[in-house]
Amino acid sequence: MFPPLSHLRRRVLAAAPELLAPLFFRCLSTATAPAARKPTTAVAVLWDLAASSPPTTLPLYDTAVRLHLSATSFGRLRLSVAFVHPTHRLPAPAAPAATTHLCRVCGRRFRARDALLRHFDAIHAREHAKRLARIDSSRGDRRVRLAAALSLKLSKYEKAARELTAGADAAATPADELGRAGIRVALTRTPAASFRERAHQVLDEGSVGCLMLVSGKDELASLLRVARERGVRSVVVGGESGLARWADVGFSWAEVISGKARNAAPSVSGKWRDRDVLKGLEWRYEEADDEEELVFEDSDGDGVEELARNAKGKPWWKLESDDEDSNVGG
Repeated sequence: MFPPLSHLRRRVLAAAPELLAPLFFRCLSTATAPAARKPTTAVAVLWDLAASSPPTTLPLYDTAVRLHLSATSFGRLRLSVAFVHPTHRLPAPAAPAATTHLCRVCGRRFRARDALLRHFDAIHAREHAKRLARIDSSRGDRRVRLAAALSLKLSKYEKAARELTAGADAAATPADELGRAGIRVALTRTPAASFRERAHQVLDEGSVGCLMLVSGKDELASLLRVARERGVRSVVVGGESGLARWADVGFSWAEVISGKARNAAPSVSGKWRDRDVLKGLEWRYEEADDEEELVFEDSDGDGVEELARNAKGKPWWKLESDDEDSNVGG
C-alpha cells in the first residue's frame, strides 16, 4: 500500500529550512550591502574664459557640461563661476570637412547648412502650416482627435526648428550658453583681477576642500601655494600652460572633453585620502627647547656645587689626586 501523505509532508517541512536558509541569507546580504561611497568634498570651479578658452570642436554648452561632470567626480559642486568680459565672443564651432547636416524631421542629410535651411523652409515649414490650418478649421470632437493625431509631428517640427535657430546664434553670447549649463556668469571689465579676488575669498572662507581653476596664467602659482598651505586640493584645467606644475593635478581641455579627467578623478581622490592618513600617522621628532641640566646628588647634599664646578673642563674620570701625583713624580 501507499505510505501516508502526512509522512511525506513532514519530510518537506524538515527540509524546508535547509533549502530556504541560503536564499534568506543571500537576500539579507544583498539588502545590507554598503553602497559605493561618493565623494563628499566641496568643490569650487572658477573659470577665466579669456585666459583659458576651450577648443572650438564642441559648442560652449557641451564643453561646460563636461567640465561640470569632471568637477563632480572630485566631490559635490558647491560653487561654479565664470568671469567673462562683456565684449568677449567665441568663434563658431569648427566643423570637420566631411561633416553632414541632418534634418531632424525627415532624416535627410545635407553637405551645406544653407541647403538644409532651404529644404526645411520649402517642405517642412509648409507642411507645418497646413497641419495648423487643418486643426483651426476643425470643430468639436474632430478637432480634438485631429490635434491628438498630429501632436507628435507638431512637437517634432518645433524641436527641429528650435535647434536650427539655436545653432545659428550659438556663438553670439557665451554668457547664455554658460548660464544654460549651470555656471554663474560674472560680467566684469577686469576678469583676471576678479578671478584672483574671488579665489582668495573662497580660500579665506574655508568652505571648500578642492579648488578647480580653469585658467592658463602662470601668475596664479602663488595662489596655488596658498591653497596647499591651507590644506585645499587644487586642480588646474588647461594643462598646456605651466600653471599645472604647481597644482596637485592638472588636465588639458582634450582630457576633459574626452572624459579622461572624469575617469581619473576617483583614483586621484583616493590617493589624496591615503596621503592624508599617512601624514596623520607620520612620526615627527621634536627637539626640546631647554637642555637638561646635569644634577649631582650627594648623600648629605654637601659639596654638590663644588663637584660640578670642578668637573667642568676635564674628563669625569680624572680626579684632583691624579694631578697631584703627576706633579710629585715630575
